Amino acid sequence: MQLPLAKAPKPDGEKTKVAIFGGGIGGLTTAFEITEAPDWQDHFEVTIHQLGWRLGGKCATGRGPNDRIEEHGIHGFLGSYYNALPLMKRVYDACDRPAGQPLATFEEAFKPENFVLMWEFRDGNWVKWPLTMPENSIKPGDPGELQTIETIYRDISKLLVHLFSKQLGEVADHGSPLAHIFSSALEEAADSILGHLAEGLWDEILAVLDKLRAYLSSHITDALLENNTIRRLYISVDFLLALMRGAIADDVVSKGFDPLDDVNFDVWLEKHGAHPLSVSSPLSLNTPNLSYQYPHGDTSRQPLMAAGTYLHWTLRSFAYMGSFAYLFEAGTGETMILPMYEALKKRGVKFEFFNKVTDLRMSADGASIAEVDIDIQATLKDPSKAYQPLFDTHPTWLNGKALPAWPAHPNYDQLVEGDRLQADNINLESYWTPWTSVGQRTMKAGQDFDIAIYAIPVATIPHLAPSVLAAPGKTGDRWRAMVEGIPTSQTQTMQLWFSKSRQEMGLDFGLKGHDTVIGATFAGPINGQVDFSSLIRWENFPQDQTPQCLWYFSGTMTDYTKDAPPPFTDHDYPRRSRDRVRYQCIQYLQATMGSLMPGATINAIDPPGDPMSLDFSLLVCTENDDLVGVARFDEQFWRANIDPNERYTQSPPGSTACRIKAWETGYDNLVFAGDWAYTGLNVGSVEGTVMSGRLAAHAVTNYPPLDEIPGFLPGSL
Repeated sequence: MQLPLAKAPKPDGEKTKVAIFGGGIGGLTTAFEITEAPDWQDHFEVTIHQLGWRLGGKCATGRGPNDRIEEHGIHGFLGSYYNALPLMKRVYDACDRPAGQPLATFEEAFKPENFVLMWEFRDGNWVKWPLTMPENSIKPGDPGELQTIETIYRDISKLLVHLFSKQLGEVADHGSPLAHIFSSALEEAADSILGHLAEGLWDEILAVLDKLRAYLSSHITDALLENNTIRRLYISVDFLLALMRGAIADDVVSKGFDPLDDVNFDVWLEKHGAHPLSVSSPLSLNTPNLSYQYPHGDTSRQPLMAAGTYLHWTLRSFAYMGSFAYLFEAGTGETMILPMYEALKKRGVKFEFFNKVTDLRMSADGASIAEVDIDIQATLKDPSKAYQPLFDTHPTWLNGKALPAWPAHPNYDQLVEGDRLQADNINLESYWTPWTSVGQRTMKAGQDFDIAIYAIPVATIPHLAPSVLAAPGKTGDRWRAMVEGIPTSQTQTMQLWFSKSRQEMGLDFGLKGHDTVIGATFAGPINGQVDFSSLIRWENFPQDQTPQCLWYFSGTMTDYTKDAPPPFTDHDYPRRSRDRVRYQCIQYLQATMGSLMPGATINAIDPPGDPMSLDFSLLVCTENDDLVGVARFDEQFWRANIDPNERYTQSPPGSTACRIKAWETGYDNLVFAGDWAYTGLNVGSVEGTVMSGRLAAHAVTNYPPLDEIPGFLPGSL
C-alpha cells in the first residue's frame, strides 16, 4: 500500500477523507494518532462511524440505577502496556482539563496497583497465593527503558532475587537449608546474568540458567514442596527460568516470537525444562486466563495459546513501568473513552453515531473498496446539530461538580424515533435486535471517503463485509483464512454491590496505598475477580444504602455448539443468553464463595447453613430491599457478551499466520485496526488494540514510526 502522504497533493487543497468504521479503542486510537501527525490538519479529514449511541467497543460503559457504573467486563492496564499507557498520557495532555475538574490529569485517572491474588488448588481446596510486586522508578508515560529482551532479563533477574528475599525468613523458619541455598544461588546467577547482558553474551547466560536450574532441582524434594512458601518460591524461579531459557534458545532476539506460534504454551514450557508443577501453576495460567484462551469459551478444556504470543505477553508482564498494574480511578468510560472523545472533538474529528456498516464492496478491478453500505439506525430531531452522547452525573462528594458519563441507552430526547426505542426497550447495539433501520446510505470512494479503516472486531466480517469475504482470488483466500483461523469467544460478567466490606467478608491482606485485590486463576468459568470498591464513590446510592464493597467477576462463556450462534432473526437469543448468565452466576456464587470470601457465606452470616454459598442477603437492593435469597441477585448487574463485535479475540497455535497487518488488506484504500490484526503482540487486549490503531495511523500518515511502536518489530517488546 502506498501511504497517502507520499502521493501528490489533492487538487485545490482538498483533504484526504478518512472514514473510520468502529468507535472502539482501535478506531479511537487510529484517529488520535492521525491527528498527532505533523500538519495533519492540512492533509486529512477524519470521521468515525459508530453503531448505536456510545463509543468504546468492548470497553464501553453505561450508567444504571443509582448511576452505578456498568461495564462489559473487568478492565485495567498492566504496567507493561508500553503503548496504551503513554497514549493515555498524551490524551490527557491534549484534553488540558482545568485543575479541580474531575479526572483532570493522567496521574489522577490511573492509579498504581501492585497486589495480585492467585489461587492454588491443593488437597481438594482453593488456597490463596498473595503476591505483592515491587515498584520501580520508571514513569508509566515513558517505556523507553523496557523495549528490548535485554531489559526484560535485567528486570527478571532482579525480580527473582526480590521474590526470594521477601520470603526468605519464612523459608528459614521452616528449618530448611533451602533458604541459604536459594539465596546464594540466585544472587550469584543474577550477578552473572547482568554481567553477561552488558556484553551481549547470550550463550553464557544460557549456561548460567541451566546451571542454576540443575543446582536448585538437585536440592528440592517432594517433602519440601508440600510447604506453601517453598513450593511457591520454587515454582516462581522454575517458571521464570523456563521463560528466560526458552527465549534465548529459540533466539527471539533476532527471529522474534512468531516462529514459536505453531505449538501450545505448555509444550513449549516443558521443552525448556519447566517442572510439571510450574506448568500447571497459577503463575503459568495467569496469561491464558486473563486473555480468555479457552476453545469456544469452554473452561472445562485445556487453554490453547500460541507459545510465541504467550512468551511475549508473559515476559512483558515482569518488566513494567512503575507498578505491576494501573487501575482506572472511575469507570472505563469516564477514565479512558471520555477523554479520547473529548480530545478528538477538540481536534475536529467528526462522529456519526447510529451508523451500522452492512457491506464493503470492491471496485471493478478488485484493487480497492468502492462502496460501503450503512444502515441508519435512528435520526436526529435537529439534523443541524451533532448527537450529544453524554449526560452529567453528580457524585455527592464532588460538591455539585458534574462528571460526564455514557448512558446505558441512547439520549432518546434527541431522536425522532426516541419514544419508540424507549417504549420497546430496543438495544441498537444488538445484532439480534428486532429494530428495522430507518434509512440506508452508500458511501462512495473518492466522494465520501478516500481511505477506509475497518476498526470493528474480526467476528463481524462475515456479517458486515460479506462481499469482500466472498471475493475470489488471493485476497479473498487470505481474508477467509483470517476469519477462520482467528477464533473468538463469548464472555460473561457480573458486578455485585455488598453491604459489608471486603475485610468483614474474610479477605484482609493489609494492603497499602492504592492496592486492591486483583484475582486470577480461580474457579471457572468466571475465573477473574477484582475488588472495585473504590468506584462506589462515583455512583449515587441512597445514604442509608451505600454499598461497602463492589466486586467485578468476569470470564468466558461456552458457545452452545462449535457452530455459529443462531441467525439474527432469532430475536429472543439475547434474553436466553442473559438468563443463562444469571443462572450460571448464581450457581457460581453458591459453589465458590466459601473459598473466595469465607465471611460472606450463609454459615458465617446466619449459622447454621451452607459454608460455601454466598449469603445473598449481603447484596444491596435499593429498589426492593424486601427481596430474599437468590432473588436479591436480580438487582445486581450481569451481562452476556454475545454479539460479533463483543467476542474476545483468541490466540491459539497457528493463528498468528492468519493475522493480516494493517496495510496488507489487499485493497489500496482499506486499513485494519483491531487486536485481531497483526500487531507483533497478537493477544486480545487494550494494549494490542492500541498497537493496532497506531499501526493503522502509520499506514495512513507514516506516523508514528514503526520503531516507536514497542512490540511490533522483531526483538522489540
